[in-house]
Amino acid sequence: MTFFQRMREKIDAIDHFTINRIRITAVLMAALVFGVALRGHIFSQETLAVSPVSLQPALVYQPADTRDHEEKAVVVEEETQQEGDITFVPEEPADVVTASNDPAPAVVKEFTSEIVPSVAVSPIATELSANAFIVARGASGRDALYEKNARVQLPPASLTKLMTVVIVAEYADPSDVITITPRAVNAEGVAGSLRVGETFSVPDLLKVMLVVSSNDAATAFEDHFSSHGLDLVSLMNEKAKLLGMVDTHFVNPTGLDDSDHYASAADLAVLAAYSLRHEEIWDILSKTSENVRSLNKKILHTLVSNNELLHKKRPDVLGGKTGYTKNAGGCMITVLNSGEVIVVLGSDDRAGDTQQLITNN
Repeated sequence: MTFFQRMREKIDAIDHFTINRIRITAVLMAALVFGVALRGHIFSQETLAVSPVSLQPALVYQPADTRDHEEKAVVVEEETQQEGDITFVPEEPADVVTASNDPAPAVVKEFTSEIVPSVAVSPIATELSANAFIVARGASGRDALYEKNARVQLPPASLTKLMTVVIVAEYADPSDVITITPRAVNAEGVAGSLRVGETFSVPDLLKVMLVVSSNDAATAFEDHFSSHGLDLVSLMNEKAKLLGMVDTHFVNPTGLDDSDHYASAADLAVLAAYSLRHEEIWDILSKTSENVRSLNKKILHTLVSNNELLHKKRPDVLGGKTGYTKNAGGCMITVLNSGEVIVVLGSDDRAGDTQQLITNN
């Protein structure tokens, strides 16, 4: 019995010693792990402090209401605002041009170029007459190479029709027959020389709308959508929101001046980049001329584009869309074969400004 008691005491003594060793080992390991973790945390903070990854993207969209709040603090002297070496003096409001069937002239918003910091300013910016421009690349159209006032809301004139054709391409059946309504013919402008009662296929009427920028054709599409219970302009604004075009709002499919009808050069670059997925659109926008006949009356309509760059047959230009109103000035969207998108707004020489941007690109 004494032997077993001694053995038990030895076992108890050994277990107690072992347990103490385990405890000490555990404490040391915990201290080691804590030390390693603390060192890693300090090292990562030091690395983050000198990391160059915090560069801002080339083009960041800021909500319009936020920018409006911030821009109230900008000091304007004698209605002249400056950005670096670029100075823009807002012109007097242009005369209003309204549709012939409007009872009275519409009140047109006076658009002024509120200067915001640009990502990068082209060295030839001071040589251009455009109030705003952007040269963008990439599939999204958001990667700005350089710009001037690219996020300022300005009247886009007939560049609006690029959104109109996107909606038609995505909603209308190509086999649909479009009838030219009296309302369409009464829209301002006579481009295309359409007549009441003529009918066209969707592809042919799109040629009329894009090659000669016919307001009649754009209005005819609006009437066609309405006859099917769809609001073309609402669909245009919904698409603008989906594309992140935060400085854009449409009130008509034509681009005629209206106080609530505006877009920015940056937004239009996004739209142009998106529209490239519709090859049929840019097949039309690359044409210098086209001939179409109405389905029922067989009237021949000869269409000649007023896009100066297309007539020069520049090999680097894929296609483009022009626009002009007295309030908007000269406007142009150009897509190059290399993928760049160039948007010019409020220009006295839209083709010349675009050519300089192409050369400088």
